[in-house]
Amino acid sequence: MKNNNKAKLMTLLLGAGLLFGACGTTQATTIDQASTNSAASSSSQSNVKTFTLNELAQYDGKNGNDAYVAVAGIVYDVTNAAKWQNGSHYGVQAGTDCTTAIKRSPHGTSVLEGLPIVGELTK
Repeated sequence: MKNNNKAKLMTLLLGAGLLFGACGTTQATTIDQASTNSAASSSSQSNVKTFTLNELAQYDGKNGNDAYVAVAGIVYDVTNAAKWQNGSHYGVQAGTDCTTAIKRSPHGTSVLEGLPIVGELTK
Protein backbone atom coordinates (compact mmCIF):
# COMPACT_ATOMS: atom_id res chain seq x y z
CA MET A 1 0.00 0.00 0.00
CA LYS A 2 2.81 2.42 0.90
CA ASN A 3 4.67 1.70 -2.34
CA ASN A 4 1.48 2.39 -4.33
CA ASN A 5 1.09 5.79 -2.61
CA LYS A 6 4.75 6.60 -3.26
CA ALA A 7 4.32 5.74 -6.92
CA LYS A 8 1.24 7.97 -7.17
CA LEU A 9 3.07 10.83 -5.43
CA MET A 10 6.10 10.49 -7.71
CA THR A 11 3.85 10.46 -10.79
CA LEU A 12 2.02 13.56 -9.58
CA LEU A 13 5.26 15.43 -8.84
CA LEU A 14 6.78 14.46 -12.19
CA GLY A 15 3.65 15.61 -14.04
CA ALA A 16 3.57 18.92 -12.17
CA GLY A 17 7.25 19.49 -12.87
CA LEU A 18 6.76 18.91 -16.59
CA LEU A 19 3.69 21.14 -16.67
CA PHE A 20 5.31 24.06 -14.86
CA GLY A 21 8.59 23.64 -16.70
CA ALA A 22 6.82 23.92 -20.04
CA CYS A 23 4.87 26.98 -18.90
CA GLY A 24 8.05 28.82 -18.07
CA THR A 25 9.36 28.64 -21.64
CA THR A 26 6.10 29.33 -23.46
CA GLN A 27 5.96 33.05 -22.75
CA ALA A 28 9.53 33.69 -23.90
CA THR A 29 8.80 31.76 -27.09
CA THR A 30 5.59 33.73 -27.59
CA ILE A 31 7.43 37.04 -27.24
CA ASP A 32 10.12 35.90 -29.68
CA GLN A 33 7.47 34.76 -32.18
CA ALA A 34 5.52 38.01 -31.83
CA SER A 35 8.70 40.01 -32.37
CA THR A 36 9.59 37.99 -35.44
CA ASN A 37 6.07 38.22 -36.87
CA SER A 38 5.88 41.94 -36.15
CA ALA A 39 9.32 42.58 -37.60
CA ALA A 40 8.40 40.68 -40.75
CA SER A 41 5.17 42.63 -41.03
CA SER A 42 6.85 45.97 -40.45
CA SER A 43 9.75 45.25 -42.80
CA SER A 44 7.28 44.72 -45.63
CA GLN A 45 6.01 48.25 -45.12
CA SER A 46 7.84 51.05 -46.88
CA ASN A 47 8.91 54.13 -44.95
CA VAL A 48 8.86 52.52 -41.50
CA LYS A 49 9.24 55.27 -38.90
CA THR A 50 12.06 54.91 -36.41
CA PHE A 51 11.53 56.18 -32.85
CA THR A 52 14.01 57.01 -30.13
CA LEU A 53 12.79 56.71 -26.54
CA ASN A 54 12.51 60.51 -26.40
CA GLU A 55 10.38 60.58 -29.55
CA LEU A 56 8.22 57.72 -28.31
CA ALA A 57 7.58 59.62 -25.06
CA GLN A 58 5.60 62.21 -27.05
CA TYR A 59 2.96 59.55 -27.78
CA ASP A 60 1.73 59.18 -24.21
CA GLY A 61 -2.01 59.30 -24.93
CA LYS A 62 -2.49 62.43 -22.83
CA ASN A 63 -3.95 65.79 -23.89
CA GLY A 64 -5.17 64.42 -27.22
CA ASN A 65 -1.87 62.76 -28.15
CA ASP A 66 -1.88 59.36 -29.81
CA ALA A 67 -0.77 56.47 -27.59
CA TYR A 68 2.15 54.32 -28.78
CA VAL A 69 4.03 51.59 -26.95
CA ALA A 70 7.18 49.69 -27.88
CA VAL A 71 7.53 45.95 -27.34
CA ALA A 72 10.67 44.07 -28.39
CA GLY A 73 11.72 46.92 -30.69
CA ILE A 74 8.36 47.26 -32.47
CA VAL A 75 6.18 50.35 -31.90
CA TYR A 76 2.41 49.75 -31.74
CA ASP A 77 -0.47 52.24 -31.84
CA VAL A 78 -2.73 51.60 -28.82
CA THR A 79 -4.68 54.86 -29.22
CA ASN A 80 -7.96 53.07 -30.01
CA ALA A 81 -7.35 49.94 -27.92
CA ALA A 82 -10.20 49.52 -25.43
CA LYS A 83 -7.92 48.64 -22.50
CA TRP A 84 -5.77 51.77 -22.93
CA GLN A 85 -7.55 54.78 -21.47
CA ASN A 86 -5.78 58.16 -21.48
CA GLY A 87 -2.53 56.41 -22.34
CA SER A 88 -2.58 54.05 -19.38
CA HIS A 89 -3.18 50.31 -19.04
CA TYR A 90 -3.12 48.89 -15.50
CA GLY A 91 -0.30 51.22 -14.47
CA VAL A 92 1.70 50.89 -17.69
CA GLN A 93 2.06 54.23 -19.45
CA ALA A 94 1.99 54.74 -23.21
CA GLY A 95 4.99 56.46 -24.72
CA THR A 96 7.37 53.92 -23.20
CA ASP A 97 9.12 50.65 -23.95
CA CYS A 98 6.73 48.12 -22.39
CA THR A 99 8.73 44.98 -23.20
CA THR A 100 9.43 44.07 -19.57
CA ALA A 101 5.87 44.82 -18.46
CA ILE A 102 4.32 42.67 -21.18
CA LYS A 103 6.70 39.79 -20.41
CA ARG A 104 5.41 39.85 -16.83
CA SER A 105 1.74 40.22 -17.77
CA PRO A 106 -0.64 37.25 -17.75
CA HIS A 107 -1.68 37.85 -21.37
CA GLY A 108 1.79 38.16 -22.86
CA THR A 109 2.12 39.45 -26.40
CA SER A 110 -1.19 38.01 -27.61
CA VAL A 111 -2.80 41.42 -27.02
CA LEU A 112 -0.57 42.95 -29.69
CA GLU A 113 -2.17 40.95 -32.49
CA GLY A 114 -4.22 43.22 -34.68
CA LEU A 115 -2.74 46.46 -33.35
CA PRO A 116 -1.30 48.79 -35.99
CA ILE A 117 2.49 48.77 -36.20
CA VAL A 118 3.72 52.33 -36.61
CA GLY A 119 7.48 51.87 -36.48
CA GLU A 120 10.57 50.54 -34.78
CA LEU A 121 12.37 51.59 -31.61
CA THR A 122 16.06 52.47 -31.91
CA LYS A 123 18.51 52.09 -29.10
